[in-house]
Amino acid sequence: MKHFLWVALFLTTTTSFAQDVAFKKIIENQKVDPTLATLTESEQKESGVLLRNQIFIEYTFDSLGQFACLEGIFKRIRINDSKSIEMYNKIVLPVPNTNDLLYLKARSISKNGTIKEVGLEAVKELEERGRVYKILAVEGLEVGGELEYATLFRRNSTLFGSEILQSDIPVRATELKIITPSYLVFEAKVYNAPASVETDTVSQKRITTILVKNLGPIHEEKYANLKANIVKADYKLSYNLSRGEERLYTWQSAAETFYDYLRTGIEESKADVGALLTKEKIKGLPAEVALKKFENYAKTNIAVKEEEEADVASDVLKKQYASKAGMMRLYISALEILNIPYEIVVGCSRADAVFDKDFDSWSFLDEYLLYFPATKKFLDPSSPILRYGMIDQYMEGNNALFIKTIKEGMQTIPEAEIRLIPFSTIVDNHDDLMIDVSFSPTMDQVQGKVTRQMTGHQAAQLRPYYHFVKAEEERKQLTNEIIKSTLKPDVTYSNAQVKNTNLNSDEANKPFILTTDIALKSVLERAGKKYLFKIGELIGPQVEMYNERERQYSIDMGNAHAYKRVMKIRIPQGYKVSGLESLKRNITDGKAEPAMGFVSDYKLEAGVLTVTIDEFYKQVLQPIDTYESFQKIINAAADFNKVTLLLEKS
Repeated sequence: MKHFLWVALFLTTTTSFAQDVAFKKIIENQKVDPTLATLTESEQKESGVLLRNQIFIEYTFDSLGQFACLEGIFKRIRINDSKSIEMYNKIVLPVPNTNDLLYLKARSISKNGTIKEVGLEAVKELEERGRVYKILAVEGLEVGGELEYATLFRRNSTLFGSEILQSDIPVRATELKIITPSYLVFEAKVYNAPASVETDTVSQKRITTILVKNLGPIHEEKYANLKANIVKADYKLSYNLSRGEERLYTWQSAAETFYDYLRTGIEESKADVGALLTKEKIKGLPAEVALKKFENYAKTNIAVKEEEEADVASDVLKKQYASKAGMMRLYISALEILNIPYEIVVGCSRADAVFDKDFDSWSFLDEYLLYFPATKKFLDPSSPILRYGMIDQYMEGNNALFIKTIKEGMQTIPEAEIRLIPFSTIVDNHDDLMIDVSFSPTMDQVQGKVTRQMTGHQAAQLRPYYHFVKAEEERKQLTNEIIKSTLKPDVTYSNAQVKNTNLNSDEANKPFILTTDIALKSVLERAGKKYLFKIGELIGPQVEMYNERERQYSIDMGNAHAYKRVMKIRIPQGYKVSGLESLKRNITDGKAEPAMGFVSDYKLEAGVLTVTIDEFYKQVLQPIDTYESFQKIINAAADFNKVTLLLEKS
């Protein structure tokens, strides 16, 4: 959506000019203060501190009377260590073109008050991985000193936006100002932190001021959506009072806009798309069969190139590649010819943002899906690795804009509805391991058969590789990596077989299965006349979680899933086993019906030791107050790796 919806504003012109922007006045009045800040005890422990952070976004008119958007940034940063020097001695500028920079100054302030300054003349280009960046190298940074810089630049006149208010270092205060002509009303909302939002009108300008204080640094955390949890402000244009008091860019107007956009060229493409459906023998099939067959054709023959222009369906068929919007147009054309009812779904990954149904910002409208009310299933036209009935796990559990249609006379009218995309359940997503081994006659290894069976999102981690990798040697290498990561790197194996890898058949809905015969020496260790059997290592390496700092974010498991493991160990005749009680574990969240847990047990009958492990996560999103229980359960599997039994002759 962001690639095409910088909608033209029909605005009443004024005599305001870019040289009068508020941020430029701040620059002109700014004097460099050589006095260094006094840090708190906690601030002294950080690599740096963002002492002052101001962002000005101003919608105005340039000297030619053209509507424009300018952004000004002012930062003052305390440098506490060499890491902070490395972070800030090169400032990456948020512009692709130097001509868009209207002002730039960076100053280092040393501990003794020495000031060194650089500006526009020092801007250089840096190319990394095919992308060109504008950078400014700062001179004179030192530990215990400070850096301040200010920049003013032109940017796109976006009607909806998002600004990050947090940083990699603590922030004392961030102030965001959105400044517009008084008749334009932008609304703003802050996420993930308390904030004040105030609006005032001064000299025919409307100023919305957002202030947040005392923000901690951004840290990566396991099982957390960093981007969605960052403190940010979203804003949107809601009213143009010069043209009335009707609310702009609502969910309903989004539905109308997307409906028209994604159906562009549908009439002119009917002949070509219809001919394809006839040629591929899709016409006349039952709806769900036809849908699957068309999806297989599209995802086998048409590549997705995100940066391409959105072509109409007939051009997509000719070029054999398309943008995400182009793929949607192709699918919609086919669905309408096949008379398959559908709804357009537009939303965002919950890894990026929690879709806020109460704030109608089109910033949330980034990703496309199709929904089929007859089957209550979804389809992602642009994903080559997922098939009908499965979508990206991070699109689940988030609200989205569903575009339905209603009939008014002869007209078909799009209608907006914000609904939750449901999570898949723990029944859908399994990663199960079955091990049946015995000891070699010389007691130097265990040997037998291993079967790994995966369904749903768990299978989607591996199945697509086999679908797209056709060369036999590459497939063998892939199988080798999976077996060694499932068990241990020193495992030897034979007769490896992989089943249900074809995404373009019913195999896509069956469990992905890998079976192999194995031999493993490293789990056995001789100790005099006894043997140490490292049974816990048979389940393979596990994730461990330890706290370096207090947990910041709530938990996201990706999808509801379970690991069921059954190990049958055939004990050699004449041997007894000790240490069996260490196989019994019952670690859960403590609820009457646990939402997550690691439960293991065993039985020893007729010389066969059977160990069962049920590790499960029924609830994808867990509040932060469950973190202690969650951490214990995650670590339980890693602790099980350490379980060792003792075998000795009876």
